[in-house]
Amino acid sequence: MRYMLLHKTNANLEAGQPPDPEMLARADKVLEEMRQAGVLLTAEGLMPSARGARIAFPEGKPRVIDGPFTETKELVAGVSIIRVDSKQEAVDWALRFADADPGTEIDIFEIAG
Repeated sequence: MRYMLLHKTNANLEAGQPPDPEMLARADKVLEEMRQAGVLLTAEGLMPSARGARIAFPEGKPRVIDGPFTETKELVAGVSIIRVDSKQEAVDWALRFADADPGTEIDIFEIAG
């Protein structure tokens, strides 16, 4: 099974400030453990929402809205895709990221197909 781990952003990242180097080192250690375990398919950081866009449907018609977006707690700063045997194993890996970056929410979704 493949799972996507969505790492939420924060106000500092949205403001374009670089991540804390010590946190990045801890996260890189988890990523290396995932590589060595053979579960990591990809991991990428995302730029602040000011560099993105959203398709919305006001009045039923698609409209492009440029960032930044205000609901920071719902935005994603990074994504990892892993292949594991169970949801519990995906949760266990996500918890290792949580140890590396305390306070950052991580959503875990199984990928269809």
